[in-house]
Amino acid sequence: MTDFKNAIERLEKFSATVNKAIVGTAIIEAIFVILISVCASNVNTNNATVNKIATWGLIIFGLFYLFMLFIKTMYNKSYPGSITNELKSERELTSLQRDSERQKTINGFLVTTIERLNGQTCALNYGDDTHLCDKGIKDGIYSLIEPVIDNVFFVLDTINTKFTVGVYIENYCTMAALGQLESGIITVDDKLGKEYLLTKDLLLQADVKDEQFSLQVAIRQSFNNYEFIKSDYSVGQEKFTIICSPMPFACNEEDVNGVLFIIGKHIDTIPLETETNLKIFNRVIANWIYRYNECISNRLERLNQATPVQQPANNGH
Repeated sequence: MTDFKNAIERLEKFSATVNKAIVGTAIIEAIFVILISVCASNVNTNNATVNKIATWGLIIFGLFYLFMLFIKTMYNKSYPGSITNELKSERELTSLQRDSERQKTINGFLVTTIERLNGQTCALNYGDDTHLCDKGIKDGIYSLIEPVIDNVFFVLDTINTKFTVGVYIENYCTMAALGQLESGIITVDDKLGKEYLLTKDLLLQADVKDEQFSLQVAIRQSFNNYEFIKSDYSVGQEKFTIICSPMPFACNEEDVNGVLFIIGKHIDTIPLETETNLKIFNRVIANWIYRYNECISNRLERLNQATPVQQPANNGH
């Protein structure tokens, strides 16, 4: 896309140069017209020498003038003034068609993700154990949004292929105890190799610096302000980008329960629809977390019911 823009700019500069040349040609053309007029007015004088010079001048200047008219005509025929606009329009149409096809593919990822959500959670409506929480929250989320994780480069429209994808969740259940909630960062996929920076309690640490600080600030800003964030930062000579999308509660759009984040090599610009696409995937993840918490709670309740209650010892009193 950048190369095409540069080509258009060079073409526009060339067009401007040609336009200047046309102005110069018009001036020369006017001079030839004057010279032809002067020669024509002296063809029938009483001086034979002047007549001869005027006649040859009329022929020579006339031929040059006709040659200039021929060049102008050929230029106007082969190089219309609207060529730059035509190229731009054609490129914009191609870009729109490409974006439309890309969005159709992303919609396909969304459909697959929703199908996986339904496949894992529907049985919970009947009180069954669907094994939704067998793998734990990290592997569960990975299985849910795997189509997106495997195609992040496509969603962000970039040539980069390695990303670290993770979530920060404020409230999720564990098997430790019924009603006990945990929070923290969970690295879902780490092709970029940034997991070592993403400690579970990263947002609570007060002494982080350098790259960890950049990641903490972006995730915290997205969570606190409930806003989509694209932040660029540098590590030495290398540039990176982190994209954060706030995640709501399943049944409450007003409050945030976490952040989905993507870290990759520097991306100059991302598609305008990225925020909307990630918001939709976050809604699916939020519903899955709701069901995951429900699955954990159900299991703990069954375990508690299955555990015999210890009776106090009878001392004969």
